[in-house]
Amino acid sequence: HDGSNDAVAIEVPSWLSDVAEEISAYIKECRYTDAAELLLKAKTEINDVLSQHDKPTERKLTKEQYNDMQTALQEIEGLTERMSSRLVEGLRRKNEALKQAAKRERADPLSLMAPMVSPCCLNDDVIPLQLLVKLGKTQDAATSYAARRSLLLMEALHERPISGTSTVDLVIYSAQLSQSFFSCLANAVEGFLDLFLTAEDSKSKGAGDIDSIDQSSMQSSKNIPPGALAAIVLWCDSELSKFSSAFGGTRILGNLALSPPPRDIDKRSSRFDVDEIGEQTKERQNAIELAAQCVDQAFQYASQNLDSIGLPLTPRLAEYVRSRLKGCEGEVAKLLSDRWKHLAFDWEVEIEYDDTPMDERRGLGPLRAR
Repeated sequence: HDGSNDAVAIEVPSWLSDVAEEISAYIKECRYTDAAELLLKAKTEINDVLSQHDKPTERKLTKEQYNDMQTALQEIEGLTERMSSRLVEGLRRKNEALKQAAKRERADPLSLMAPMVSPCCLNDDVIPLQLLVKLGKTQDAATSYAARRSLLLMEALHERPISGTSTVDLVIYSAQLSQSFFSCLANAVEGFLDLFLTAEDSKSKGAGDIDSIDQSSMQSSKNIPPGALAAIVLWCDSELSKFSSAFGGTRILGNLALSPPPRDIDKRSSRFDVDEIGEQTKERQNAIELAAQCVDQAFQYASQNLDSIGLPLTPRLAEYVRSRLKGCEGEVAKLLSDRWKHLAFDWEVEIEYDDTPMDERRGLGPLRAR
């Protein structure tokens, strides 16, 4: 027999003929989970049929069938974009609403009298995010995920101090703030990896449970698209900068008199007698000791929460905190625990004797000997 007469037409499932209309109806009804499942199923089926057609066998599609498959594939791609846009916009609007609600809550003085769980803590965005990942919109998923977790971390930075008196113990508050922020940041990173590992885990069940990010870091880095991974790393850095601004601002370090005394004090003036200068020096020394204890707490909880999941951001935190110490980082570094000496080894800046003003050289005798 002639080969062309022996060609067998590939059977195309009948349900593919109106699948685009069915998916479109699901999207209009906001049944995004059903739409995504049917969309992925149809896409897989169409690609399977086209792959059979491309194989060097006698099984081929007719010209009409081939054109129908290409048209259906284009329609599915268009529906994917439409649904992804709706999911992203829905997440954006929800995040913006939560952001404005949080601002109003913080501006209301009566909110301090009633403890409340922020709606930012709710993981009500899990399904839309998972659908975006399934649809291949990993960059949109990473951006939307980070936006919600930024709101949650902002709530941690505005957490009220736990104190039985009107006076806030800065060391205790720094520990509370650091533990709350860095544990939340660690959970956010874990959740981000889980978001991309869910599909892979379902395919490879039985390979062993994943107990921690540290055990699966090599696998997860391969499964996460580079663009999404880069986005979340940059997000972590920006959130670390926000923490440092709050920590170095009115929350903690901004309440301490860390600034060095002015150089242009006329010691012969009666305004600055010996007792007053001594009192200022003692107050500043106490502030530096408190600052060192607070910084120690920040380093401790950052290391405790982030190092354990394979995200060593403590050195980066040290860079941000240093800029908030108002020039006294060298004195703070000397008081830090030995555990953190490697983070602050360059904080102690050598003072050049020749560059020191003449009226200050008398107090720098020991430094010159270095």
